Amino acid sequence: MIISLALRNLKLNKFRTILSMIGIVIGVFAICSMGMVSAGFTDELDNMITDTADTLTLSPLGEKVVGGATAVGFSEKDVRNIELATKSVTKEYALIPYYTTYKPVTIGKEMATVSVYGLESNDMAPLVTLVSGTWPKGGTNVIVGEQFAEDNNLRIGSRISFLGVSGQEITCRVVGLMENTGVLTFGIATDNSVLGTTEWYASIVGNNHGLYNNIIIKAADPTELAAIDEAIVKKMNGKPDKDSDNTVSVLNSYELMDIFDEMMNMSSIFTTIISAISLLVAAVAITNVMLMSVKERTREVGILRSIGTYRSQILQMFLYEAGLIGLIGSVVGVIISLIIAPIFMIIMGLTLSAVFSVSVLLYIPLGIAVGLAVCLASGLYPAWKAANLNPVEAMSTD
Repeated sequence: MIISLALRNLKLNKFRTILSMIGIVIGVFAICSMGMVSAGFTDELDNMITDTADTLTLSPLGEKVVGGATAVGFSEKDVRNIELATKSVTKEYALIPYYTTYKPVTIGKEMATVSVYGLESNDMAPLVTLVSGTWPKGGTNVIVGEQFAEDNNLRIGSRISFLGVSGQEITCRVVGLMENTGVLTFGIATDNSVLGTTEWYASIVGNNHGLYNNIIIKAADPTELAAIDEAIVKKMNGKPDKDSDNTVSVLNSYELMDIFDEMMNMSSIFTTIISAISLLVAAVAITNVMLMSVKERTREVGILRSIGTYRSQILQMFLYEAGLIGLIGSVVGVIISLIIAPIFMIIMGLTLSAVFSVSVLLYIPLGIAVGLAVCLASGLYPAWKAANLNPVEAMSTD
């Protein structure tokens, strides 16, 4: 009976009920959609950089004079010293020096600029994932990123050309495709890259006077990266107050992951607070509507009390009304979010796995629960006020 009365009262004031629901719909939609987009974006970025969260990327500082020429990079002596510092912390690691730069490439009649990398053959597997084909050998075979291959209609066996150090055209054969890493990665970003041996690299760029451009250290235990970082800085750099003596800059992916997670969590909290403002406005509106309803139905409440209806039942009747507004409004808001948020996420370039990840879908029950809780809280005072009306005074109200 109590539920039927609540439904009847909502139907009698359809316009007012719909306006109250709209506020909840907007609030729940804001919380769900913004939360889903934020969670999806965070998951996508996490997936992009988690695989390289065990990495130290070392960049050289300062210039060296080699054979009368000035260059920047790591010498073989630097590599040995860095390896000694790493060994003082752990025995389970991979240390990979490599060459890299940007270089124009000719594909058919088109020209593009790509990142080119030169590595020793046995250093390639720890850094990139080969999805098809074989590893490059010699001075004319290369592998390219899947995204670069897709953008330029390349496949295994395709030919690309570079201008060599002597000005001659060097034609290279694509023998493999690398898995995409995305742009937010530590180490080698494969999406717009061509990778070959150090022999191949020297033929189209040179060998930078024998100095490596960067060094990557991958640790079996990512928690050891901080200690390795400290050992390398202590051995390779000067005193903390003399930056001019520094020879190496270290980028610790594990620490950056923690900083990134904290920033994304703060961003998520901030967007949730902004979204909650609309729910607060809706809560005030529902409280006002419910108080108006109590005032309009004071005589009805008095009659119900005079025929034996308990205060708890009056309280339930008004709470049911608020709860129904919250439930229906929340469900509608969630449905709209499920339509709009995925479209927006796909436009942003997120993958389907990120769109339908657990952290994204958790906002569905969360949105319904929040919307329902807000409405029940908003209807609590009006319901209590109605339940505590004096029956005699209520019946005498015009």
